[in-house]
Amino acid sequence: MTHSSTVLIVEGEENLADLFRVWLQEQFEVHVAYSGEDALEIFAEEPIDIVLLDRRMPGLSGTEVLQSIRESGDAQQVIMITAVQSTEDIVSIDVDDYLLKPIDRTKLLAAVEAAELVLTYDESLTELLSLTAKKVTLEANPDKTELEKDDRYGDLLQIIRELEEEADTTLQRLETNYRIDMLVRDQRFGSQPIEQL
Repeated sequence: MTHSSTVLIVEGEENLADLFRVWLQEQFEVHVAYSGEDALEIFAEEPIDIVLLDRRMPGLSGTEVLQSIRESGDAQQVIMITAVQSTEDIVSIDVDDYLLKPIDRTKLLAAVEAAELVLTYDESLTELLSLTAKKVTLEANPDKTELEKDDRYGDLLQIIRELEEEADTTLQRLETNYRIDMLVRDQRFGSQPIEQL
């Protein structure tokens, strides 16, 4: 089978990393690193499209690996997978999606497939999908009082509104030129206005 995207799994729990590999290897070319140091070696040698990144690992943390990846200047999709409960700090973490453990095969595949799809879109849509995923994650936290007081959250909502307008224009162009169905947008983050999310 021809693999369309290359995925790097960076996970400190070896059994979990190997399980993710089994789940993904039929659809994607998969590399596995059990530490941040190994991840950076693979990243330097192989063309990687999508990174599944454990946030807390011995040695180099996921955040440090992420910083090195972003400094490379390439446009990889990075999905952080962690047992760490989300807080407002994810607004400032430059990831494209944020998944909480435990995670099942269906959810992992859906996230990686969505990341692959995003790779075909322009920068404004990529940023919109990333920020919308952060918004959804933040709003899943039971304590919304602190969230609503945080200026970073208000700024996030404003940026999403602006990018949503740009993305609608982009998706209309893609639909016209390349027959990309607008349902793609609905499946990822819903078609309702931002105030209703």
